[in-house]
Amino acid sequence: MKTKPYPQPTADAIAAEADRLRPQYEAFMKANGETPDPDQLRDWAAENLRERIILETDAKAAGLTVDALMRQIADAAPKPTLDDARAAFKANPERFVAPERVHAQHIVIHRDQAEGPAQATLTLQNLRADILAGRTTWEEAAAAHSSCPGNDDLGFFPRGAMVQPFEDAAFAAPEDTITDVVETPFGWHLIRVLAHLPEEPMLFEEAKDALLAELREARERAALEAYVDARKARFAP
Repeated sequence: MKTKPYPQPTADAIAAEADRLRPQYEAFMKANGETPDPDQLRDWAAENLRERIILETDAKAAGLTVDALMRQIADAAPKPTLDDARAAFKANPERFVAPERVHAQHIVIHRDQAEGPAQATLTLQNLRADILAGRTTWEEAAAAHSSCPGNDDLGFFPRGAMVQPFEDAAFAAPEDTITDVVETPFGWHLIRVLAHLPEEPMLFEEAKDALLAELREARERAALEAYVDARKARFAP
């Protein structure tokens, strides 16, 4: 039985798709130092539409939604193994580096709960003095005075995860110390630094889950591209 050809996208549909893609296309060209080309944009739009036509036509013929067809194609892709992940890990060791990070806790007085900057600062200064003198514990102070009681432990975080004043203070403080009062857009903080780890190579066990997900995504994407590419010759002339 002869396979029915796919219908070519119309000129109007290509023009509409080009209009939809234009902001993204122009931003991409600018980021790569290239000049936008209307003919290239039109070609990209037409290619997008042909891929969409293939998937929509085949999904309808199979009694599936487009998403279900794409999932079916992706699920048929070979699954990466631990050996695949180990090979990728060994081939690109520079990619697998744990960033510098700190483990910190904080006691915070939020701006909407503070009587004012001076009072918030004084309260935290007094708390710090009491903790350092042993008159109270960090846990007691956090429970009684923090705007986030019971949620003071921030775990480990790298640079870029916190607002700048908080980050600067946390990464500058030695381990097992409490900073002076730090003001951020959220309020006023005492920061207790429990550990400070340098940038260091990751172990395979730390990277394997992300690597397997990355390899699986790449194989699924390749399977979808291969499916579409194999059918592009079936468009009507």
